[in-house]
Amino acid sequence: MPSLINVLMTLLGICAVVFGVINAFNVRGIVTRRVQRLHRKLELNHLASGRLGPTFIPITGTAGYLRFLGAVMIPFGLIMTLAGMMLLIRHW
Repeated sequence: MPSLINVLMTLLGICAVVFGVINAFNVRGIVTRRVQRLHRKLELNHLASGRLGPTFIPITGTAGYLRFLGAVMIPFGLIMTLAGMMLLIRHW
């Protein structure tokens, strides 16, 4: 009988792979829209505080960084999925 942790580990691994692919390959422009929203929010906060200089964009607010995180999530999600599946098969 498989335990809850084995099923949860498998499902979370599959979710990590799916979200990694979506972010790494910019499916439907999701990373681009997220970066645009972040830049708009930072610019509004910058203007609301009365600063006149250019808006500072952190490295975590760039599309390249988000796509890199997606590319990193894919292999770790695969490892997590495979480990969960092996545990499920072992306890079956």
